Amino acid sequence: MKKILVSLITCMVFLLSTVEVATADEKKPWVYVVSNGDSLWNISSKFLKNIDYYTQLQQLNNIKYPKRMKPGTVIRIPMEWIKHTPVSAHISFLKGESQFLRNKVLNPLTSSTTLVLGDEVRTGDNGSATVIFADGSEMVLFKNTIVAFDHLSAYGKTGMVDTRIRVIQGKVETNAQKNKGPGSRLDISTPSAISSVRGTVYRVSNTGKNISTVEVLEGTVAVAGEQPNNIIKVATGQGTRIEKGEEPTKPVPLLAPPTITTLQTLFEKAPKIQWVENNKAEKYNIQLSEQNNFKSILWGQSTSNTSIILPELADGIYYYRITATDTLGIEGLPVVKKFTLNLVPSAPKLNHSPKKILGYNQLSTLEWAASIDGADSYQIEIAKDEQFTETVVNKTITATQIQLSEDLAFGDYFWRVSSIKDLNTGIDKGPASDVLAFNWKTILTAPNCKAEADSESDSNTVSVIWSPIKSNQTAIIQIAQDAEFTKITETYQFDANTSTVQFDANEEAFVRCKLSLNDSSLESQWGNTQHISQLDKGILSMFGFLLLVILI
Repeated sequence: MKKILVSLITCMVFLLSTVEVATADEKKPWVYVVSNGDSLWNISSKFLKNIDYYTQLQQLNNIKYPKRMKPGTVIRIPMEWIKHTPVSAHISFLKGESQFLRNKVLNPLTSSTTLVLGDEVRTGDNGSATVIFADGSEMVLFKNTIVAFDHLSAYGKTGMVDTRIRVIQGKVETNAQKNKGPGSRLDISTPSAISSVRGTVYRVSNTGKNISTVEVLEGTVAVAGEQPNNIIKVATGQGTRIEKGEEPTKPVPLLAPPTITTLQTLFEKAPKIQWVENNKAEKYNIQLSEQNNFKSILWGQSTSNTSIILPELADGIYYYRITATDTLGIEGLPVVKKFTLNLVPSAPKLNHSPKKILGYNQLSTLEWAASIDGADSYQIEIAKDEQFTETVVNKTITATQIQLSEDLAFGDYFWRVSSIKDLNTGIDKGPASDVLAFNWKTILTAPNCKAEADSESDSNTVSVIWSPIKSNQTAIIQIAQDAEFTKITETYQFDANTSTVQFDANEEAFVRCKLSLNDSSLESQWGNTQHISQLDKGILSMFGFLLLVILI
């Protein structure tokens, strides 16, 4: 019984406050502009409670010819004569688990729920809901919010709708349609305040201690306390705080939108958003939506930090909104940013470690693990810079490795791989892997080179023979008089078509060979130095001659 009495008193206070705020408008008549073919009879039949108001309407507006009125004629109709019918509200967006109370029974709230006078909506810990009223006004209910529908009615077919909502707990954000006449009304009350508005965007919240705040983003809102002795107007960019039993505080400017320092708009891993600290802020509020007007809230959280990691979401385009709340609990102006998520299919793990040295005559393959999401193909990118503005390789392949081409210029490179799924709706390319670096060069090996003097003749000819080389290589043969090669006598260069050379050496000669890569400064080390002596050749010849004589 006590609870019922408290509820009745609360409702009476609410209704009395509402009357004080709206009385001036309700005394104004509704204005109707005559269209071609209108008569007082059909106007009365369409809009008025009783057709008998026909005569009074004619007298009130001094109409001589009620059946042949001139288009554009203005007719003023008292509000109390107009039909008044109940209307309903509908759910346009729903996230998470929420409920509605009807006839003392809690029911699951669904997207098809029709809300009527007396209903109460309760959003859950991770829930949010958007309610659309008969005139198109919308109200977003944040998580852990309870609202009661105390009045839902319309003035016939005039377009004027009378909506009165009570915020028992939590926070709502309302986008009210423009005023369509003196009967148009959208009042939102809390246990400590009443706000009345048309054609504006504003927030109303109520804490567990019955401390309410009203913040106006567009338009002007009339706000009164529990005892409506002082009605204040809160304009765009202002807010007020109302404690139970107290008058609203003088409107204060809302804190400025936070300055976002995160410039990135495409995220291929969990997005981290950062902003500049406001020394007047006690906390920051972050919401996510798929719409830039935030008529649908996917997620919301408050923090005292100046950064936050957004939750897991499906790939797509989203918006985040951040506001700062001052020490009075008044929430500031929002900053809204658009971003894109691209997390699936997940990037493969690259097998090579950073700064791997690769060369086409040994390690020349880049490899990666298959995507855990079952990719159909992979995009491999190789660039000269870590930002991939100078890409030299961009290929889509089905394998999990790629053989580097011999045509790739030598130097430092960066590489990354993305997974691709071929969906029925199109190609879905996932995020790129971590970037790894490698140095591409050929580690040339000195040719197998052999030098020997001609022992079968009296000439001083020395022959140098080397193993076959590739078409893009050059064999370099150097002759010197000393083992340190400070006294070089000849340097020869030969392409792949030549594999031997001869030269004359009167005394000692030292020979060495190496390879160079055409169109490049890359060269192999010198091979082993070979010593050729004509004296050795003479001794060997004499020894051979004496051996022949002995044998004979």
